[in-house]
Amino acid sequence: MIQNTPEKFTLSNQPTGTYPFVLRGGSFWIEFKGTGAGTVDLNRIGPDGVTATARITQIVATVNQQTVVLAPGSYQLVIVGFTANNFEAARVASAIE
Repeated sequence: MIQNTPEKFTLSNQPTGTYPFVLRGGSFWIEFKGTGAGTVDLNRIGPDGVTATARITQIVATVNQQTVVLAPGSYQLVIVGFTANNFEAARVASAIE
């Protein structure tokens, strides 16, 4: 299953592939779990609508988590090698909003 809202993007038990999604922007909790070996990259799609620029590169652990600040816009998650992939990018609410 794949779910995408401006606040959250989730993959559940998905194969290797490239997954596009859109986020509102802000601070996001990023979590990944995959089976096997491989790499995961999180790219932002540039203003030309084509060029991908790296935001998080080369996640190589089968389990990884971190908090990152992401600009509003279009993103793509690129998973190579891993199988049975689970990923979540969830916006962390700020007290100033």
